[in-house]
Amino acid sequence: MVSSDVIVALATAPGRGALGIVRLSGAGCHSLAVRLCPGLREVPMARLLTRVHIVDPGSGRKLDDATVVFFNHGASFTGEESVEFICHGGALVLDGVIKACTLAGARHALPGEFTRRAVASGRLDLVQAEAVALLADASNEQTIDVALDALGGAQSEKIANLRGFLLDILANWEVTLDFIEDDNVVVDVEEALALLDQAISTMEQGIAAAQASRPAIEGVKVALVGAPNAGKSSLFNALLEQDRAIVRPEAGTTRDVISERLVLSGVAIELLDTAGLRSADGVEGEGVARAIAAAQQADIRVLVVDGAGLAGVEAFGGINPDLVVYSKADLWGGDRNGDGDRDGDRDGLVCSCVDGTGLGELRKRLSALIDQVIRTGFRTDLLVVGQRQLTALFAALHRVRAAKAALSSNMPLDLAAIDLRAAIDHLGEISGSSVSEEIMDRVFSRFCIGK
Repeated sequence: MVSSDVIVALATAPGRGALGIVRLSGAGCHSLAVRLCPGLREVPMARLLTRVHIVDPGSGRKLDDATVVFFNHGASFTGEESVEFICHGGALVLDGVIKACTLAGARHALPGEFTRRAVASGRLDLVQAEAVALLADASNEQTIDVALDALGGAQSEKIANLRGFLLDILANWEVTLDFIEDDNVVVDVEEALALLDQAISTMEQGIAAAQASRPAIEGVKVALVGAPNAGKSSLFNALLEQDRAIVRPEAGTTRDVISERLVLSGVAIELLDTAGLRSADGVEGEGVARAIAAAQQADIRVLVVDGAGLAGVEAFGGINPDLVVYSKADLWGGDRNGDGDRDGDRDGLVCSCVDGTGLGELRKRLSALIDQVIRTGFRTDLLVVGQRQLTALFAALHRVRAAKAALSSNMPLDLAAIDLRAAIDHLGEISGSSVSEEIMDRVFSRFCIGK
């Protein structure tokens, strides 16, 4: 359940800055803010910047020379009575103002609690709420475009139209079930199947668009694969510019997939270090299986080959790499300029993690591949965004297909109606019209505090 007590949090990024915003929301926050500003005799006009001195409610010590904006109930982001203090951006100043608010009766907001209150008050639906988080985490222009469209209600309208389409079908079936004994009331099965096919097509297109756009929105997955001791972990650490993976001279050190987030040319990627590919059993065999699965699921596959021995080209398991890197150039006297390809059976980039040969060129080539993945796969006609929404759409599609199968098999109409109701409920999970508190908790736990 969403409480209505007064909450407070920093609404701007933590750290030093020119300005910082402290946000309050909840019934009674206007009077609380007035108590912190002795110069205010009453609540000023809403949405008007007012200069104030904020003081500690206990000692009376002056905390900041700031401005404040009051928002009335029903006319704020949360839909509640709200206040925003625009303060100087020093961390101590902002901490002092937040502490003063808590001393006056507010409590610290939970992650995403402001946005959750906006959903509870009807200011946003769950799709729009998730767009707020998506916009805050956006790492490219495409994601910003998607987030702004969703925040503006474009996706919500599509989901509502699809859900309404299924509701109309169900309503027609319900009438038939109510008058099942009347010989003149029947369901036109061919028409019903055609309508279900139309809904199935819309959902399938939505799923395809979401899957194609995933790299741009959630980050491009880049997998480093190759034979044991090919230099994958060293390259992984070099790209991250930190010792994240263990590097040892003996083969088989990496036994599982190691994942780290990295920003490359302004785009968020998920870099994967994998176990060496060779015939193995036991724990190492499980690691190899996971490495192959990671490579298959990755958007970009980088085959790392020990340039000193040219081992590992055939150990890739039949998966076609997008880029080949010949490692350990410092041991075999490779191209020290880092801008040429090594001649041989398979073209690739020459690199050394010891002296840095080729690492700059590797980043350039990865950036080009990432840009290609995003631009060729990105779709603007998105019905859902993110794994939660996609999972719910998959579930809805499954139940609509089940309803169609029931009708096609001449099964009782009430059985097909059960599946159709379930599909409608799954679509409601996307927008939040029929969603459990547990799901709401999980959605908003991913938000930052202050959103």
